[in-house]
Amino acid sequence: MGSEGSPPAPQQSPVIAGADNPLPSRRSRLRRRALFVVATLLVLVLSAAAAILWVITGKFVEPIDDTPLNTRIVAASQGTVTLPATPETGLPGTWGLIWQEGEAGERRQGVLGRVLRTDGNTVTRELTTDDGPPPAGAKAKVSVTVWDGDPKRTLALDYQDLTYPGDLGPMPAWFLPGSKKTWIIQIHGLGAGRSAGLRTMPHLKTLGFPVLDITCRNDPGAPHDAHATRQFGDAEWHDLDAAVRYARTHGATGVVLYGFSMGGGIVETYLDRATDTSLVRGAVLDSPALDYRAAISTIVDGFSLPGAVTDVVSAFVEIRSGADLDAVDTLTANRHSGGPKQPVLLFHGTADTIVPHATSAAFAHDWPDDVTLVTVPGASHTGSWNVDPNRYERALTTFLEHHVS
Repeated sequence: MGSEGSPPAPQQSPVIAGADNPLPSRRSRLRRRALFVVATLLVLVLSAAAAILWVITGKFVEPIDDTPLNTRIVAASQGTVTLPATPETGLPGTWGLIWQEGEAGERRQGVLGRVLRTDGNTVTRELTTDDGPPPAGAKAKVSVTVWDGDPKRTLALDYQDLTYPGDLGPMPAWFLPGSKKTWIIQIHGLGAGRSAGLRTMPHLKTLGFPVLDITCRNDPGAPHDAHATRQFGDAEWHDLDAAVRYARTHGATGVVLYGFSMGGGIVETYLDRATDTSLVRGAVLDSPALDYRAAISTIVDGFSLPGAVTDVVSAFVEIRSGADLDAVDTLTANRHSGGPKQPVLLFHGTADTIVPHATSAAFAHDWPDDVTLVTVPGASHTGSWNVDPNRYERALTTFLEHHVS
């Protein structure tokens, strides 16, 4: 015990925040670091999402095919090639094979024929090339576009390389003369060019039809507009309108419009908007883009993204292209107009991962008296001819003989 007069016991000072107490400032630093990490992660997530959106929308608006070389040559000899076994490399029928000579070399193309053998790991097929067999290990891909070149070089078909007058200037086209007065006007799709129509040219030539294989605005070699992108028929239908006028002034008494993928959508938009479609005897549509929102939804599903992303991607596509996707919705337009005024032949494969087969099935269901649908099991986008050329050409012949005099 302390006695009277002893100094008082020392008092314990309260803890005061300040320079001598670092705990609160340490907490502040930790909070700032946490906020920085969260903000950084958010930026990375948003950047990744924007990059994915840009890639997806690019598949719709870019005017050229940029799909990657997604397989490799296992082995090749004169007349054959061996590839890894995949659903794509094992498809029956006739396909193109594109490969690259070296890591930065030139791309070359040959024709894949029938499957010769498979062991579960590899597929060996016939291969026809002008350049000799591809080297083992070369990057490659299977393509629905079988031939790459003009009709004379690839198929020994005489043709004229011409231009027809369009709204933006001279539009390049290939013209194959024929004995009939009804012309076939072919319109390619997204990422493709006039060579997409080479598959059907020999058969149409045999049937006697003149063929005009056209380009669209913003194609390589064609006039460009301010958008410099695909506009899904919202603008390109004018190019088809110009081609029909050209056919009329050069002796055609009728035309059949033949559209692949986006080209099918262009055909339908032209038929909906043009003031005079009296020359049109019918339409042939191969994997046609009849509802772009449905196509976008299919591609979004292919990226394993939530369905809600479809609306965001659709908005991006409209911003990048300047097109109104609702204005080029063929299914809705025909329901409003009372249906097709000309007979329609549809080809669509069940394995199409770009434009869903369901849209063609809906079109045929809506107008069973006017639309004939040929469903090809296992065919990919615009791959119905490739899987079964004989069946495809029989259906095409029947349609043309029935509807074109």
